[in-house]
Amino acid sequence: MNATVISSMFTRKVLMCFVLMAVAAVPGVVMAQESEAPAKAEESRDPVWSEIRDNDRPVSDAWKTFSDLPLWEDGLSEMSYYDAKCVIYDKERTYTRVHLMNRQFMNTVHYIKAAKDFPNPTPAFKFVIAEEVPTENYNYRFLLTSFFERPSLRPIKVSASSQEWCGHVFKQLMWERRPEVADAEWSLDVTCYSYHDTEGDRWFPFPKQAHIEAHEGLFLQSRAVVAAGGEPRAMLMLKTMRSNHHPDPTPLEAILQPAGKTRKIKVPLGEFEAQRVELKWDGAETWFDIETSAPWRLLAFKADDVEGELRLVERRAYWDRSKKSKFYKQGEAP
Repeated sequence: MNATVISSMFTRKVLMCFVLMAVAAVPGVVMAQESEAPAKAEESRDPVWSEIRDNDRPVSDAWKTFSDLPLWEDGLSEMSYYDAKCVIYDKERTYTRVHLMNRQFMNTVHYIKAAKDFPNPTPAFKFVIAEEVPTENYNYRFLLTSFFERPSLRPIKVSASSQEWCGHVFKQLMWERRPEVADAEWSLDVTCYSYHDTEGDRWFPFPKQAHIEAHEGLFLQSRAVVAAGGEPRAMLMLKTMRSNHHPDPTPLEAILQPAGKTRKIKVPLGEFEAQRVELKWDGAETWFDIETSAPWRLLAFKADDVEGELRLVERRAYWDRSKKSKFYKQGEAP
């Protein structure tokens, strides 16, 4: 890594430390100091977990099948619309949930979209989940924006925000090289800004623990499992960032794997041959029904307290206002 990159990262970290120290001095603000960081997940005797920690999750050629699909090079976004339901205020709510996925090139110095003249950008997928959930007096809004390296699907950055009339919460997961730890070691930082009492602003650092995965990656990784012929994926994983509270910073051992035989399922879009992929862990029930042929679309899912069934898929440049959607009328999207 060159001196410019190291200097940029170090400056950014120093600035963050000054900001966090200033915030900590404000009455009513709670901040997790580095000494209060969550303990590293307990070492397991099972060699698979040791391999994950030691080798930072190597991937097979089969695993790359999903990411290397030529379809992703058309410059468009895969727009998937789901009939979804979740529980808010102890009541089931129904709404439309939108998944957007397209290729991206990342500037991993500043962790933003790479400019055209940026040298050696990192190929990535940008994956966005947009939700607007109606309740009696106002809507809950969730937006999760994730970036995953291609073709490994390793997480680069995940940000999550929630808004409702009482307030808003922002969380960010960042995988980066931290010079204060070691130039060659990747680490994970989890930062949260919350208006809730007892929460406030928190920082959960995981030095030298870049092998920890984001729950949000499962929506792509489950597709990669089927594309790879059912290859399972063992990982250490945080719980979902989708909430209006600060995150649970305890990583759990998990295995993403096929469950049962392929079968016909019916969703609002139609009938398809599907393979269920389950997450085996101590967290909430999580499964994904994946189309058995390319592009291995996500047909239905249950993840934490959210369930969804696919109603429509379109490939569209949603950023181009001249390109109309087949789902929402122009000017009527939430």
